[in-house]
Amino acid sequence: MIIITYQDLPRRVPALVHENDDDSYTIIINRSLSEADRKAAAWHEIRHLKGGDLGGKDGADVCSIESACHGSSQTYRIAEDPEIYIKDGE
Repeated sequence: MIIITYQDLPRRVPALVHENDDDSYTIIINRSLSEADRKAAAWHEIRHLKGGDLGGKDGADVCSIESACHGSSQTYRIAEDPEIYIKDGE
């Protein structure tokens, strides 16, 4: 399951993803973004999930992981229909 929420984040942070204790994920998207930028930020975080980036990759640093994610031209298809919940930030 993926939970998407829109919250106030620092201007330089478009979104972030968090793994929850129940093996679900929460994607927090900066509420100040435009609708197009919100979608792009969500897909960026999904690329991190699909790429297994949350635990780090073989000692790769954050800059390397981000560079690989930004440089990815892959289109991701999610094999199963994930449960996605969108809620407004508190």
